[in-house]
Amino acid sequence: MRDRYIPAFITLIAGAITCIIDIYRKAELLPSLKRLLLVLIIFYFIGMISRSIIRKVLVPEPKTPEEEEDGELIEISEEDTEEDTEESYDDNL
Repeated sequence: MRDRYIPAFITLIAGAITCIIDIYRKAELLPSLKRLLLVLIIFYFIGMISRSIIRKVLVPEPKTPEEEEDGELIEISEEDTEEDTEESYDDNL
C-alpha cells in the first residue's frame, strides 16, 4: 500500500518549510539544526497518527458471515453450508 509513505512525506515537507524559514530569517546554524530535529521528530509522529487514521477510514473491515444487514447475528452451522454447496453443485449439473 502506498500509505506507508505518508509519515515520510509529511516529515520532509515540515523539514523543508523549517529550513526555508530559517534561511529567510538568517538563523544561526546550531539553533536552526536543533529546531529542525525537533520539527522532524514531531511531524514524524503526526504522520504516523495520520496514516493510522487514513487506514481506518479507507480500508473497510470485512464482514463476518454471521452478520445480517439489520445488524442482528445469525448462526450458520457447517451442515447448512455443506447443504448449500451440494444444492448449488446439483443445480450446475
